[in-house]
Amino acid sequence: MIGLNIGSGQRRFDPTHGWINVDVISRPPDQVPDLICDVGKEPLPYADGTVDVVVLHHVYEHFHLAEGDGVIREAHRVLKPGGSLIVTVPDLKALAEAWLRGKISEYIYCVNLYGAYQGEPGDDHHWGYTLPSLASALVAAAQWSRVKPYEWEPLPGASICKDWWITGIRCIR
Repeated sequence: MIGLNIGSGQRRFDPTHGWINVDVISRPPDQVPDLICDVGKEPLPYADGTVDVVVLHHVYEHFHLAEGDGVIREAHRVLKPGGSLIVTVPDLKALAEAWLRGKISEYIYCVNLYGAYQGEPGDDHHWGYTLPSLASALVAAAQWSRVKPYEWEPLPGASICKDWWITGIRCIR
């Protein structure tokens, strides 16, 4: 299996399971990707149709609206027919509702809304999504054979957060 964890940052996936951690920046000692690439601005070093799965786990919200389309198109290019793109983001509506009901603090709401800044411009969140708006954005960026909610099925070697405030989409090439 070849899997790309694009925007690996704080959440590296296990390379012994075929994962390649990709990020635009290296932050030693704990956030060192296997491949440094500004995906969407630079091509991934993989031939068309050679990758099984691409994951953008808490990455897509770091782009301005439509700015991440190049990343999605590049993921589509390298995926095998039948391969999956999995995109997870904070669910803006679920977070807002919880905050307005007093279920979460302003701090938790704002960190998920604006991002957890670590000193780099790309740390900020630039757009928010719900399940329908995320699906619409991914469909607008590339032609998929199927787009469905991510069911949180486990991926060997991948650490993907599942919580009430996270939504996800699986796009099948």
